Amino acid sequence: MEFVKKYLFKIIIFVLFVSWVSLILIDFLRARDMKKPLICISETTESKYNGVYYECKSLGYVYFEFAKEDDTKDYGFRAIFTPDPIEREYGNE
Repeated sequence: MEFVKKYLFKIIIFVLFVSWVSLILIDFLRARDMKKPLICISETTESKYNGVYYECKSLGYVYFEFAKEDDTKDYGFRAIFTPDPIEREYGNE
């Protein structure tokens, strides 16, 4: 019985990991079409750096969009613990 519990636990962990990686891949492909992620734990929209900044925090990563006043957009992904590239690029303006 102990063997079955260990095996079942490993299967559950593997399925959760594959699901999480699949979610990241799907959200990355959606971002290329300027679509929002499937799961957003928290969303913020702010006017800063002479544009509109949208951020969606998901499961371990952040999707962001930055619409500048000249109608160009920047978007991307980053890990939750990494610095914001938009702030690094436009923060001093």
